[in-house]
Amino acid sequence: MFNYKHMFKTQFIWPFIYLFLVIAMYMVQVSVPEIETTLALYPRHFKYILGVITTVFLHANVSHLSSNVLPLAAGLFSLFYFYKTIAKQVLFISHFLSGLLIWLLARPSFHIGASGLVYALVFFILISALVRKNKQLMVVAFIILVFQNGLIWGVFPQDNQVSWESHLLGALVGILLAVLYRNKGPQNDSEKHWNEDDQQEDEYKALLEGKD
Repeated sequence: MFNYKHMFKTQFIWPFIYLFLVIAMYMVQVSVPEIETTLALYPRHFKYILGVITTVFLHANVSHLSSNVLPLAAGLFSLFYFYKTIAKQVLFISHFLSGLLIWLLARPSFHIGASGLVYALVFFILISALVRKNKQLMVVAFIILVFQNGLIWGVFPQDNQVSWESHLLGALVGILLAVLYRNKGPQNDSEKHWNEDDQQEDEYKALLEGKD
């Protein structure tokens, strides 16, 4: 019998932890606004190096939070459902590496939000699906793309306050991990081939063995 309680205690514990921290941290920000700059990421300033880890859990307002929570949830649960053996590795590398690249390469400004991680997870799943020719993963990836409206265009420079660098660098991390882990996790859809001659040969051999 399928044990749902066991599944939620083990397989999906990290998605729940991440989503809880994102929402809880925003509630803290509302009460203590100065925490935003304390834990935010500011490129190439060692004072804000902690932001490589913490900025994922910070959001500027409710609109910013709501735009990230749904695609983040979809990406996290999809990752841990389909890539059970490598999910934690992909998540933690995506989180740290995308944050580090933003700190190293992004324009000098405060960068906050989970969108870099979202892009890493979505592009990991999307490129994995294409590399493996796995139709189920492709469907999941495109559903997440629908959740994250304008995701593809988000990697290009924009004349607004959106951190397009986070999007681009997160996407690159996702693509890199999809290539590195291409032989792990769900593989290609199996193709069924029906060969009548082979079947007849197998039946003939079985008949002869039955006469011995």
